[in-house]
Parts: sequence; C-alpha cells; structure tokens
Amino acid sequence: MDRRTWGLAVAILGTTALAVGAMFALAERYQLALNVTPSLPGHVYLIDRKDKTPVKDGLIAFRVQNAAPLPDNITVIKIVKGLPGDEITVIDRSVYVNGRFLAWAKPQAMSGEPLVAIPSQTIGKDSFYVYAPHPDSFDSRYAKLGLIKARQIVGTVRELF
Repeated sequence: MDRRTWGLAVAILGTTALAVGAMFALAERYQLALNVTPSLPGHVYLIDRKDKTPVKDGLIAFRVQNAAPLPDNITVIKIVKGLPGDEITVIDRSVYVNGRFLAWAKPQAMSGEPLVAIPSQTIGKDSFYVYAPHPDSFDSRYAKLGLIKARQIVGTVRELF
C-alpha cells in the first residue's frame, strides 16, 4: 500500500471512529420517541435523558407505574401543567389548576371502565400534574394515573414533527 492510500485509509477509519463515537454519546443522552395516540399533536419527539427538570407548559417523558390499563414502565409524554405548591381543584369533574380550567374528567374510559377524577389537593414536593389536550387523554385528571413523581421522569422532551 503506498503512502497516499495508507493516509486515505487512516483518514476514513478515523472519521468512522469519530462518527460512531458521536452516535454513542448522543444515544446516551437522547432518545427518539414516536407518538402513536392522538393525545398530543406531534408524531416524533426527542427525549433529553440528562435534563429531568419539569417546567410548566413543557413536555416531559415519564415511566408509568400502577396505572392500568397502561402497562408498568411504558414511557409516556405529556405537558406539565402543575408544579409543587400548585392547587388542583375539582368541581363536578372539571379540573382546575390554580383556578384555571384545564380539563373535564370523563366518567368512563372508551372501554367502559369507570374513571375516578383526581381529588382536589395541593401538589406536593417532587410531584407534577401532567396533561394532554385530547379529551380522551389518560393523564393526571384521573386518580388512576394521578400525579407524576420526580423519580418516574425519564427526561424533558422536544417535539420534532
């Protein structure tokens, strides 16, 4: 192998190694998520697994725990609408956060299963109210899902398209 060919081979190998290393570094921090329900408008989302700080009206990904019919540990994306210290008020199945109407809690799921609205309460430390605008969204308006705990958060989320 002549010097020029050897140099080109080393350059290609080095570039490939850098590209593979960058992909692993990105994969450690970021994860793509596909939305397969009508609960949010986007279809593809990017989860930043290093940033787990919820902000009001921001998106978070979290793992579901004890909220059948959703399976445990499935990752779900919702909008943060309530932070620790915020007040949740429920009047005739209408849910308010800090006095602002947010959603109506349906009496039953599409499957016919009864749904119980979240109780009125002050959101405690390390808990968050999550929401999606679709009327059939299964979110914190229902006691079964309830408030999301900080330990369930996978990361913050950006809608890609």
